[in-house]
Amino acid sequence: MSGTLAKASSAVPWSLLAKALRFGFSLGASMLVVRLLSAEVYGELAIVRTALAFAAAIIGLGMGNAILRYLPERESSGAGSLRLLRFCGLLQAAGWVLFVALAFGLRGTIDALYGTPIGTPLLAGLALLSGNLLFSLAMNALNATFQTKRLAFLQGFLSVAILLLTWGALRAGWGVIGVLAATSVPHLLLGLVAVALLRKSLAARPGPREGSRIARYALPLLAIEILNLVTWRQSETLLLGYFRSAAEAGIFDIAYRLPQLLLEFVPETIWPLVLAAFVEVYTRDRARLAEMTRHYFRLLFLLVTPITIFGAFYGDLLVRVLYGPERAASGPYAQILFVIFHVSFFGTPYSMALYLLEKTGVNLALSALFAAVNLGVDLLLIPRYGLPGAIPGVALAVGISPFLRGWAVRKYHGPIGVPWRFLGRCYLASAVLVLLWPARPYAGSPSGFLALLVAAVVLFAIAVRFVGVFGPEERALLERSNAPGKRLLARWLFRNNDQR
Repeated sequence: MSGTLAKASSAVPWSLLAKALRFGFSLGASMLVVRLLSAEVYGELAIVRTALAFAAAIIGLGMGNAILRYLPERESSGAGSLRLLRFCGLLQAAGWVLFVALAFGLRGTIDALYGTPIGTPLLAGLALLSGNLLFSLAMNALNATFQTKRLAFLQGFLSVAILLLTWGALRAGWGVIGVLAATSVPHLLLGLVAVALLRKSLAARPGPREGSRIARYALPLLAIEILNLVTWRQSETLLLGYFRSAAEAGIFDIAYRLPQLLLEFVPETIWPLVLAAFVEVYTRDRARLAEMTRHYFRLLFLLVTPITIFGAFYGDLLVRVLYGPERAASGPYAQILFVIFHVSFFGTPYSMALYLLEKTGVNLALSALFAAVNLGVDLLLIPRYGLPGAIPGVALAVGISPFLRGWAVRKYHGPIGVPWRFLGRCYLASAVLVLLWPARPYAGSPSGFLALLVAAVVLFAIAVRFVGVFGPEERALLERSNAPGKRLLARWLFRNNDQR
């Protein structure tokens, strides 16, 4: 196991801690927002947030991925890291100014399009987006240089600030704009702190001017990011708000956002670290691509499989407990989306392999196909069937993605085996959560659901050891890492696996 992968595995616990803090406080803020806003106003917020996600992707110009791809390379040679960060930041600033100006001029048109006054909240959200963009830029740079301990502290402060400010904004009756401000202002302040830290830690001496190389890599990724927002984000929220009502858009947004928040908690945490580590390894030894992809499969499915099983069986209860019985209509859709989103993870490691092969054009073509399928089915079904019509497009686009991404990797690299035995052990260990089904009638209250959740964690931990999920490869990675408590983890996780 390489030193780089060991370094990445050492960074993962801090990154998971940062993400866990942010996840917990984000969930708390989400509960406040859903419970304290009316169904109509929450639907307007969902529409604005989705529109802002598309705007942020366009303004970002793919620079976040460029930082993850090229910053480790420059840091390893001690040249031009700060110049790269400054170049990416200036491009994003120019895009932000343009979008704010466009939103100012189109407020009336946007209001007329949706039949509700969201033009002004959208303008305010775009103006406030500067903080999110700055923090995202700094976060990618910290991840790319494995400074996850610093990032953990920053995200901890960020999460607390967002929760407190959201509560204050809602109590003051500031509505949609107040919620957006409560999110963006802490991002701006802590983004400035992060940039100051990076100025001290990154290589400052001049490096090569490679704007054209960065643009060739990043611009296709910009298109991919926008297309992925159609497929992997709730673009259906915009269509439901247009064809049906803001209230229906809000129901779908809750159903989509909850499994997304839970399932992407881990992948969003490890993706930047895995990419940064794989770039270093791949730069030195290109023959190790298949090995790295298999490692990613193992790490990914260990973490997402139990969440999927739990969400599929108990996601409706989670919606009721978190957001109240008046939001129960979102529950069945959330359960379905837990399963749909899980399928997408079969394609994620292949997508990583295509990035390393620099086949961004292939990823772009595939993303365009998935988005076209998703959007086409949505436009066919949503105007007629409303909420039920918002599910098939997502399911079909997600369902075909692993097969086509796997085919592309085989074409440009050769076969990469999926560690099916390891994945099977993950499913077997996660299947014990079904045993909690008889407890459903007692899990409708916060205390009852908390007891159900604790029981699920304990059962899964026991099953991981009993099934023998982990083998020699995982032991070697853990032993080479600086993960806190690794001896205790090894004693629990590895049960006679040395002979496997």
